[in-house]
Amino acid sequence: MAKRVAIIGAGVSGLAAIRCCLEEGLEPTCFERSDDMGGLWKFSREHQQLEHAEEGRASIYRSVFTNSSKEMMCFPDFPYPDDYPNYMHHSKLQEYLRAFAHTKSLLGHIRFETLVTSVKKCPGFLVTGQWTVVTEKDGKQESTVFDAVMICSGHHVYPNLPTDSFPGLEQLQGNYLHSRDYKGPEAFRGKRVLVIGLGN
Repeated sequence: MAKRVAIIGAGVSGLAAIRCCLEEGLEPTCFERSDDMGGLWKFSREHQQLEHAEEGRASIYRSVFTNSSKEMMCFPDFPYPDDYPNYMHHSKLQEYLRAFAHTKSLLGHIRFETLVTSVKKCPGFLVTGQWTVVTEKDGKQESTVFDAVMICSGHHVYPNLPTDSFPGLEQLQGNYLHSRDYKGPEAFRGKRVLVIGLGN
């Protein structure tokens, strides 16, 4: 009987994890809290209307382009189409991820709009190595036992905003925000803007 693997998150890492599990003869179930795959790269028109990023998920802004070439960002046996630019808009990357998931038959292993609320070692874990994963969908909880858990939720979900490193911030007359909450330039037109940090 195939070992059952829970995968948390259907972004780039989650899709790769599903595929690797299938190649190894494992039985993966991926839980994705949103309604689509893509993780960090998922952006929709609804997101640009929000004042802040969605709670609990990574966030990009409308005009984001990749900062790595398509040759460095593709799955080994699934290159980008030749007509894709070397550095592409996030919408092209999202198209690529959808094509990958469809071509590799990954979609049937993803449970969308399902939140993982708890991951705990089962009684007898030292013998079985099994985990109890509790999920929630449409207000209903479900508890399932898995042989392994892969956490693929990414490291961009929660922003690092060390406000205590900026003495006097509480007296600021204007607004401040983390780049995670930035969606587009409209709110900043005609204003003086200070950008702190040079991360990508």
